Amino acid sequence: MSTEFIIFALIALALTVFAVIAVMTPLWRGRGDDASESTDIDIYRDQLSEVDRDLARGVLDPAEADRTRTEISRRLLTADADARAQSSDAPRGLSRGVAAVLAIALLAGTGALYVTLGAPGYGDVPRADRIAAGQERRENRPLQLEAEAITPIADTIDQFDQQTRDLIQTRRVTVFEQPQNIDAWTILVQTEAAIGQFQRATRAQERVVALKGDSAGLDDFGQLLDLMVASTQGYVSPEAETVALTILQDDPDNIPAIYYAGLMYAQNDRPDRAFGLWRRVIEEGDAGTIHYEFAAGQIESVAAQLGMDYVLPDRRGPSMDDIDAAQDMAPEDRQAMIEGMVGQLADRLATEGGPPQDWARLISALAVLGEDDTARTVLAEAELIFGGDVQAVTILRRAAEDAGL
Repeated sequence: MSTEFIIFALIALALTVFAVIAVMTPLWRGRGDDASESTDIDIYRDQLSEVDRDLARGVLDPAEADRTRTEISRRLLTADADARAQSSDAPRGLSRGVAAVLAIALLAGTGALYVTLGAPGYGDVPRADRIAAGQERRENRPLQLEAEAITPIADTIDQFDQQTRDLIQTRRVTVFEQPQNIDAWTILVQTEAAIGQFQRATRAQERVVALKGDSAGLDDFGQLLDLMVASTQGYVSPEAETVALTILQDDPDNIPAIYYAGLMYAQNDRPDRAFGLWRRVIEEGDAGTIHYEFAAGQIESVAAQLGMDYVLPDRRGPSMDDIDAAQDMAPEDRQAMIEGMVGQLADRLATEGGPPQDWARLISALAVLGEDDTARTVLAEAELIFGGDVQAVTILRRAAEDAGL
């Protein structure tokens, strides 16, 4: 135990004891110990003595002195009666017992709160030191391959039937037989990502970007960034940070890159920067997209670290909670509520488009309405729109499966 902590503990204990003494002394001492204090009775007694002195000096005549004594005596009797009425103390033993119990409860409660909410033994960490420590951790954090090595992903090919295994193996072999074939590498990226082999998919996407060279676009780098973070189970490596910065140089408003930049800062004790970046994701991004949902799930935590109470803005379209709540409504009210939400969502998707999560909500809502054929049509349309996005198609099909389609 450090000397600093011992000093802190002694100071905290002393202050707590002083506070307990200040609060408990009146209970322990009781009213009877205050008899020496001046009261109205003492004042009136002094006034009676003063009347006698004035009479002796000739300042008052006897008749006036009698009237004054009578009035003061009347006030003295009234004050004495009031004092007796107010001096009914609780038993001294009971008062002291209550004081002792409260003192012990305060001391024990204070200690328990500090042990629960505090950080015993944790030294002072000024903001400048925390920023410096975060920067040092950021500069010395594991590289991409090092992080992947400590988060290995088992090959899941054995979970599939023989025909699927043969197809996967064929695609893996093809890229080594045709190492300059961009299309073969692109297909392999989709295949490996679809079966959860994100580390293999990352290597394949790195090859795609390398083969494309200067013609590699933001979508290529964006897919690479997603795969790099997925292959380390959420960790943003220096290489992934470089890819995010590359994207942001060409597109400062790129929501996925902004999210991952915020995640990097959150992982290196910079909640201030993480909050600012994730707030942009929330307020500028599309509700329901993967990066929006990730940011929404973490921004309140980093806001709390900053002493802020951040409330997520309302999301568009019916949520699963809305749909579940509709199950308990009267049939006609339930029908009207869901039809209104479904109509608004369908119109928006038809005119503006939207993320796969919004299409999934529409599919679920249509299934609740019993419009299974329409839901299947929407599913097919959405799969055409997101056909090249493995994660989006997975979200759509999961929604259809949950809806019984």
